Amino acid sequence: MIEETAMVVRIEGEYAFVETEKRAACGSCESQGSCSTTVLAGLFKRRYNHLRVLNTVLAKPGEQVVIGLQEQALLKLSMLAYLLPLIFMILAAIAAQYLIGLFNIQSGELPQVIGGLLGLIGGFFLLRLLAHKNRHDPGYQAVILRHADRISVPFV
Repeated sequence: MIEETAMVVRIEGEYAFVETEKRAACGSCESQGSCSTTVLAGLFKRRYNHLRVLNTVLAKPGEQVVIGLQEQALLKLSMLAYLLPLIFMILAAIAAQYLIGLFNIQSGELPQVIGGLLGLIGGFFLLRLLAHKNRHDPGYQAVILRHADRISVPFV
């Protein structure tokens, strides 16, 4: 389970809207004091992510919580987000090249470029449809795991 600390902003039914701070990817490593990436990330304005998560601990606005997402879900969604538009772009460019060759039209590479761009846009559109379809699937939902400001000790 991938975990992140967040602040609850508002509640809507069984969901909470939380805010997490964007950090540099290496912001938590041991050499962050001497790392140029962390220094560069600190120069820019802090940005926040807003997420809708399942509120399983009945958290209230203003509370610090720990949210979590299954690693498998993150891996699947990352693969889809990166590969689906790319595959559609390549397939559409190949299809455009095939169609141009089929009709024996001399037009340079412009049809392949346009086909690739249309495929890329189609891939992003399909990705958005898949995200909308699976937005209530609990396997792809981030969940509030616990309150961050409360100490919990597992009972043995």
